[in-house]
Amino acid sequence: MKKLSAFMLTLLITVLFIPAADVSAQGQAGAYCLKIAPGARANGMGGSSVAMVQDATSLWWNPAGMSTLEYSMADIMHTKLVPNLAADVFFDYAGIVHHLGNGISVGFAFQYLSYGEWVATNTSGEELGTATSYEMSPMVGASMKIGENLSVGMNFKFVYIDLAPEWATVEGEEGVGHSVGLDLGCIYKVPEFSYGGYRVTGLKLGAAISNLGPSITYIDSDQAAPLPRTVRVGMGYTAVSSELFEVNFAADLERLLIDGDIDPIYHAGTEFVYTELFAVRLGYLHDKDGDVKGVSYGLGFNISNRIRVDYGNVPQHEDLDRVHRWSLGLNF
Repeated sequence: MKKLSAFMLTLLITVLFIPAADVSAQGQAGAYCLKIAPGARANGMGGSSVAMVQDATSLWWNPAGMSTLEYSMADIMHTKLVPNLAADVFFDYAGIVHHLGNGISVGFAFQYLSYGEWVATNTSGEELGTATSYEMSPMVGASMKIGENLSVGMNFKFVYIDLAPEWATVEGEEGVGHSVGLDLGCIYKVPEFSYGGYRVTGLKLGAAISNLGPSITYIDSDQAAPLPRTVRVGMGYTAVSSELFEVNFAADLERLLIDGDIDPIYHAGTEFVYTELFAVRLGYLHDKDGDVKGVSYGLGFNISNRIRVDYGNVPQHEDLDRVHRWSLGLNF
């Protein structure tokens, strides 16, 4: 495929420098829209949410989380990924989870990644026209409770990537690829126990494996890119829960399951919730391969126990500014 100035610059920036919870140390994996973590709450807590997801972003973090939600929920997020470099490079997420009863929940989500508009040129440098590139992935999932303490879930997704039209490639063929994927997850609520004289009542353990599926082929089948197969394990703990306030802690370990020597990514975060109306969040993430290490923070607002507004501020690669993320949710 032709190396095109603006397009390739934007693509390079997106792949290398999106925040660590998004794209970092991904080797040869493709489908970058699957790597971007939705939800300002989780982002504000350092990207630690596999055991404590509490909204409709559960389809991305851990499909088992759908059946653990207190309400049916819908969530949306729009974020510019590199606003100082390319205003039309952005990511959108929309998800909805509905409880069917008897511990069974279903959900749908849609992810969209825009690489923006770029100018195609031929080998002589002559402009051929402008085009846009994007990725998208709709997914549908279901979750159920098994007994009082265990929840399991599964997602199916379709991935479609359109990098270049046929008139803009050397081969004269569309730079289009697609694939399908599967996510599996579980969350276990640990029964109450005592340790060192302290009663532990709010501990959850979670695990999820995401993006199991065939590689994505564009024009050349010899250059197929695997899906970003990822495993996450983590814990969530509600240390204090009262009518006045709540204190939560979470920690995740993330590992990409592709060829190559790739270090795990570490996430940790805490959340203070006051009277279920206002939340303050703090987190930390450590991604050695992606060269992203730093503190995240965020706020959350709950209006009439129906509308949720969340903000997260996360670090990026050291050469780029931090990113602001907002998400909006509805309980119904």
